[in-house]
Amino acid sequence: MEESLESLLNEIKGRLAALESSLPRHVDALAVSRTAKLPFKALLYREALIWRIAELGRAAFQTFEHDELASAILLTRAAIETSAAVWYLGAKLDSALESRSLGNIDDYLMKLAMGSKTDPDMPQAINVLTFVDHVDKTIQGFRGRYDVLSEFAHPNWAGTTFLYSKSDPPNFCTDFGTNVRDVSSAKKSGVIGLSVALMIFERSYNRIGDSLPAFITLCEGALKGPAPAT
Repeated sequence: MEESLESLLNEIKGRLAALESSLPRHVDALAVSRTAKLPFKALLYREALIWRIAELGRAAFQTFEHDELASAILLTRAAIETSAAVWYLGAKLDSALESRSLGNIDDYLMKLAMGSKTDPDMPQAINVLTFVDHVDKTIQGFRGRYDVLSEFAHPNWAGTTFLYSKSDPPNFCTDFGTNVRDVSSAKKSGVIGLSVALMIFERSYNRIGDSLPAFITLCEGALKGPAPAT
């Protein structure tokens, strides 16, 4: 198990380095399209997500290295949500391209990039479980792994007494501390979750980059309207 865990951590380290070396610093809306706003909105959300997962992933990796499992797993769950969000964005773009119709994609892009659960003046945010369940339709078990990590992220048994206590029934007492019992299975589950999150993010992020030129063409064509009859 130790060798496998070390291998996963090395893989994560490499993926994080690749992400951090690719962080965008500037996006010029006019360079994306001089006429259509939708491609820039999609790109805006995509680039914000890569900054988010790079920060969450690096923090999760470092806390796993220090065996601070509650923090590490909570950060990992947030990274999984972020990977599911970029997957969802990519799926919306793919759907528009397949149907050759923009439909209500502008509403979705506004909810993704500007959504809020608390500010009534902002678009209504999409529930994160919508993202997670959307991925689960293609990658079975994705929601299940997310739910397992949620048990540690919340102050349930897994995230409290399991992580920080060890009972001694013969002596009618309990010891407390960090990792006072064998929690290697929890660490392994969390590290696998982080690896999955980074892998899915990388593939979805790149897929959006590949489809963006066609999406730009679709959006600019929609603004021009149908060709006149001859």
